[in-house]
Amino acid sequence: MAAFYKHDLIKKIRYKLGIDSLDSREKRVLAGGSLFVLCFFVVQLMIIPFWNARANLEISIERKSAELVKIKQLQEEHQRLKVQEGGIREKIMERSPGFTLFTFLDKQVTKAQVKKQIKYMKPSTLEGDDNLNESMVEMKLQKTTLKDLVAFILLVESEENVVSIRRISIQESGGEQGYLDVILQIRTFELEG
Repeated sequence: MAAFYKHDLIKKIRYKLGIDSLDSREKRVLAGGSLFVLCFFVVQLMIIPFWNARANLEISIERKSAELVKIKQLQEEHQRLKVQEGGIREKIMERSPGFTLFTFLDKQVTKAQVKKQIKYMKPSTLEGDDNLNESMVEMKLQKTTLKDLVAFILLVESEENVVSIRRISIQESGGEQGYLDVILQIRTFELEG
């Protein structure tokens, strides 16, 4: 019974659409058009999204590959720094006992004869990893000459004592020509404890 109603329903639809009244050529054109529309929808709804997803996946793979290369480079850099840190530790151990950056700088200021130009010296310490802390002194020199500044910098930068200038800011001194105001951040590393 259900098959009869189904067959009857198809007959009614074909009659209303006028398919039975078409000649064979028109039926072929209609079938071809229907096939074209069906293919169009298959392409639009299935194939193109698949291609787009595949292209996006390839782009993502390329991006992740580039990130992996970058991670490997950073890992190599980290290993190199670890080796370098080992060298820093050795140099720190070779320094004279009781070495402090503030005392070291005080001696270098006296040697360079720029003690009178010191406006301030501010020590600070930053805790680091693996018991290696960064000790820093910010100092300001006022009304110093370029010659005296260079002499002081040459005395301060010390590979044996692992002392370096982290940052320097130089400007002309307010009213006097030929003199400089300088702010230096000088740092070293110390083993904790």
